[in-house]
Amino acid sequence: MSAKSKDDSRIQYEYELNVEEQEEPRPKAMTQDRWRALKVRFFRNGDRYYPGYEYVFKPGRDVVNMEALCDKISDRIGLINGARYIFGLDGRRRYRIEELEDGESYVASSDRKFVTLPYGLLSKKPGRWGATNGSSSQANQDPEALTNLAYGRQRPDWNPTNVSDSVRAGSPLVREVTKKSSAESNKSGNSKPGSREGRTIKVINNLDHSQERTVLVNMKTINLWEEVVKDLGRMFRLTGHLHLFTTWGQEVKSFSQFKNDFANVDTFYVSVNDTNLPVRPTHPSHPASNGGSATSSAVARPDASAGGGDRRRSLSEEDEKRGVRPDKRSSRMNSRRPPLRRYTSEPTLKEAVEESDEAEEVSDGRVAIVTIKGQRRTLYAPRNPVAYVPAPPRARLTLDWVYGYRGSDTRKNLWVLPSGELLYYVAAVAVILDREDDVQRHYTEHTEDIQCMALHPSRDLVASGQRASRGRRATAHVRVWHARSLTTMHVLGRKELGAGILAVAFSCRNNGDFLLAVDADKEHLLSVWTWNNEKVFGKVATHQDHVYGAAFHPLDNNLIITYGKGLLSLWARRKDGIFTRSDLVQESSGRTITALEFTQDGDLITGDLEGVMTVWSVDEDGEYYVKKEFQAHSSAINALKMLSEGTVLSGGDRDRKIIAWDCDEDFEKITETRVPEQAGGVRSIYPQRPGHNDGNVYVGTTRNMILEGSLQRRFNQVVFGHSKQLWGLSINHMDSSVATAGYDKHIVKWRDTQLEWRVQAQSECVSVAVHPQGTRIAAGTIDGHLVVVNGQTGQRVTTLRVCGSPLSCLAYNPGGELLAVGSQNGSVYLYRSTKDGYVYTRSGKMAGGQPLSTIDWSTSGRYLQTLTADYDVVYWSLVDLAKVKNHQDVRNETWATHTSPLGFMVHGIWSGGRDAPVQVTVDRGPRGDVLVAGDTDGFIRLYRYPVLSASSGYHEYKVYTSYVSALRFSHTDNYMYSIGGTDAALMRWRVT
Repeated sequence: MSAKSKDDSRIQYEYELNVEEQEEPRPKAMTQDRWRALKVRFFRNGDRYYPGYEYVFKPGRDVVNMEALCDKISDRIGLINGARYIFGLDGRRRYRIEELEDGESYVASSDRKFVTLPYGLLSKKPGRWGATNGSSSQANQDPEALTNLAYGRQRPDWNPTNVSDSVRAGSPLVREVTKKSSAESNKSGNSKPGSREGRTIKVINNLDHSQERTVLVNMKTINLWEEVVKDLGRMFRLTGHLHLFTTWGQEVKSFSQFKNDFANVDTFYVSVNDTNLPVRPTHPSHPASNGGSATSSAVARPDASAGGGDRRRSLSEEDEKRGVRPDKRSSRMNSRRPPLRRYTSEPTLKEAVEESDEAEEVSDGRVAIVTIKGQRRTLYAPRNPVAYVPAPPRARLTLDWVYGYRGSDTRKNLWVLPSGELLYYVAAVAVILDREDDVQRHYTEHTEDIQCMALHPSRDLVASGQRASRGRRATAHVRVWHARSLTTMHVLGRKELGAGILAVAFSCRNNGDFLLAVDADKEHLLSVWTWNNEKVFGKVATHQDHVYGAAFHPLDNNLIITYGKGLLSLWARRKDGIFTRSDLVQESSGRTITALEFTQDGDLITGDLEGVMTVWSVDEDGEYYVKKEFQAHSSAINALKMLSEGTVLSGGDRDRKIIAWDCDEDFEKITETRVPEQAGGVRSIYPQRPGHNDGNVYVGTTRNMILEGSLQRRFNQVVFGHSKQLWGLSINHMDSSVATAGYDKHIVKWRDTQLEWRVQAQSECVSVAVHPQGTRIAAGTIDGHLVVVNGQTGQRVTTLRVCGSPLSCLAYNPGGELLAVGSQNGSVYLYRSTKDGYVYTRSGKMAGGQPLSTIDWSTSGRYLQTLTADYDVVYWSLVDLAKVKNHQDVRNETWATHTSPLGFMVHGIWSGGRDAPVQVTVDRGPRGDVLVAGDTDGFIRLYRYPVLSASSGYHEYKVYTSYVSALRFSHTDNYMYSIGGTDAALMRWRVT
């Protein structure tokens, strides 16, 4: 669990132009007949060569509103993110169907930025220019009218050299552009970043920032990129080996990179060598207490030795030595220029980021573009400057408590150590519970789910086997570790075992020097080691069907028994290392052996799926035969345990019975008992005090509980856990109690390390929220019901039918008067809570189209922030009870909570790689200084907040195999809680 940093290569930043520009007035609505058909043509925004898609429809019948129209044409025009905005060729947005005119052309766009291009003109024949349009004819005669065509369109044969008054004489590769020609070129669209003909950029001399030029780069040149950079340097009279850098310090090394990766960048630095990276100007309002400008540690800082100095100077020390005078105009420009940061994927940044604690700043005009599953998401920065630190946080997480027990899908998973501590495992954590002191210790060296475990005959050593990581089959292995010191002694089977480990066991006679493991591949390879020196002395492929377990014979270390579906086999190892196989149960029998135990005389006891117990003994010839077979339970036998006095205990699944059998009296039944119904069936049995004949045992159940008791007295609950997928997690910030809800239909309240109460809902729960006063707990179910219970007693308060879809997210506003309910149908339902949460009345509904996964309230109470299943951020206005169409309207909003994994303030958690995990959940710390994030691979990462770069450092922890479904900080103590969806495991972490 160490600090790491991630690659920043897939997150791009761009300067947003005219952010504060007011929207132009909407055109007046056109009057139309109710059922009159319209024939319009749609072009793709930014694609000058797209011929257009012609669409005929009747407003009010075929299409009712603009959103429906966008949905109709999205698949036909081929926009990656679909059509969301409609513009006229004049660049004005059309908001209503009534604004569309028959026979006209429009531009469909995925975002609000309209790109001015000659839409539809490049596909027409040249002869039509000037023949059908007077303005076009005039344009042919007057070059000055090239940029004055209707709707800003240009002639397809436009050439920058024709505009003689706008372009100075220069190189055919690069031409300097005057202010007038630059403005006209920006209108035309041919100088748009990424244009095929020409591209207008601003170039700054890195040796003297007061020297800057606006140039037009010929994008059709066949010259080398080095020639283009050399041409740019000639404008500043620079010679030598020149380099072009972005404003954040990344070098542009090719034409392809210039046209594609930096298509949205309009400012570059030209430098004589690759060491003179652009020095970032600082924001005037940024405090100088940090010792000068706040820069990334990977960026050169000529004034670092001064410790402060003049923050507004625009010349380096080398410039001053050459006698260059600072230009007042450039100083004023640099003071207004947004602070710049350097982003790079070079390895040197990782080391520097981990060591740097200096704050960096992001200011107005910046947007982040994040790629998620091949889709680009645009996130807007707040208008106010944001300071952040890319280094890992000083705080760390330490696993403090694991709630629950894993009995739903594993066998033989409960032991007692010589110290009296309980040993079991949950997810990827081995838990050692001291009931007397109410303390847990944890072995956390596994990186995936523990599938099996075995206790050494000395009861001081433990062997545990983990499954392989997703997509990496050779990562399954077995760890041998000490139960007292929690230190790893040996790791066996790396790059040898398959998809997982189904069984592990120590030998009995030679002080447990042998260790076996059965992997989860198709052939279920059986491997035997001398674990002290990690040497394999035997391997054999066992069975095709599923293997439930394996064990050494207690009287013969060279005899191994495997059992499972349709099999019970003996494996005898010869002196030459070859295993010979003898089958006691044939695969064709259809019998499934589920439990195995040995008597003190060495006889073999098995239990099967039908509840039949069989005793196998050895005759004079050394052959096994059935000594006795009888119906012990009405359902599967999951557990068999031999006690020291010669009594064997059997545990049933569905009948929930524990029965004692006397081995000395031909397995006569002694007594029986039954565990409580809410605990489920018996999964594992172990005596509380091994070697003592007091009859007290621990019982692990199929519903993830651990009970203690005996056959003479009733069983009491020691450990409780959710038995099915766990989705809902919420914290009561008044007293730090925790509420959870899952697919087992349980709504549970935890206080400290103990279960306080649990109630059962009528259907599976997928979300939960605690009232800000802690008086009520609301849970959303999979069938669309809202269940509200008393936060102190768990008694039912009310149940409301919200809709027919799962209620995937719930959130109270900070005052507790309103409850926002997000549904899988994409809608948000608002309920007003009165009388301390006893009465709930629906106050509004906001309709949407995509399933919602998270929901957050703004501190002002006017907006909601939600995240869809397709990772689109949707904002809702509670004033209009509708979606916020322009995300820039809420860019300055602050949020009472931050549980959405997508947003400008947290976008650095996304690496953007093809195989990168998807971020599922986040939560901001109570002081706003840290952020915790969980992904689909089970990783938990702790960052500083905000996280504005994918190269930001973090501390990483791995205790879950599948996705982390929720993470939440407690506001009254230094704890963070996590739940794993399929693991059904709730864990508490101490923030230190």
